[in-house]
Amino acid sequence: MSSATPRMYPGASPDERTTFDAYSAFDVPADLRELSGRYDVESTARRVRNFRYAQEWMMMIGGGWMATIPELPVKTGLGKIVWDDAQSADEFGQRLPELRCGKRSVTASEAANDGFAALIQEVSAPESPDLTIEKVTGMFDVLKPHLLAVYDRMQRETDQIADAPTIEILDDVMRRTRKHIVWGDEVLERLCVTDEKRERRRRRLLSVRELLENCGGVTGEIADESHGSAERGEH
Repeated sequence: MSSATPRMYPGASPDERTTFDAYSAFDVPADLRELSGRYDVESTARRVRNFRYAQEWMMMIGGGWMATIPELPVKTGLGKIVWDDAQSADEFGQRLPELRCGKRSVTASEAANDGFAALIQEVSAPESPDLTIEKVTGMFDVLKPHLLAVYDRMQRETDQIADAPTIEILDDVMRRTRKHIVWGDEVLERLCVTDEKRERRRRRLLSVRELLENCGGVTGEIADESHGSAERGEH
């Protein structure tokens, strides 16, 4: 067959043929993303299990708080956030079987260490109806901003081609989380109208943040990553 003769390809039915000119490999747009990343499959799967653990617990904590928060605008706003956290947990769970985690992976989630599990329990600890400031501060001033930062780093450093499904999930979860943080800050600004209440927010933020830093965060690696950055002279 001469180069001028178009090649024939099967069509939609047995008697139908379709033609198009052969193309050169140079006509195909190159995907310039790098086929590599910081995390292998096992490391990615472990992080996704850690993320799902956090999202599941935020969902359960928020659901429990709805019965003990007296401020109606806070209660109704929290309901939508509980739904969002459930959606995020479900998305992470659906990703796990694709990361070769086994048949039971759809229900798998885990804390990075005992310290992060203890942090989650501390975030959930305020129960009294007069502790809305402490509830919202722990979740929206500390935990969710931390998760957003870790999700963002994971999205940037994972394999941009092979791990594209995780990146898409993180896009969705980060979009929701940003809205949650803004909502939480607005709630706290309205609640903390006196020096005493602002001090309650500050004390709660510092105490929960200290636990977060001590345990290494959702992946247990805050201390290791900070140490590595210092050694490299990063700021």
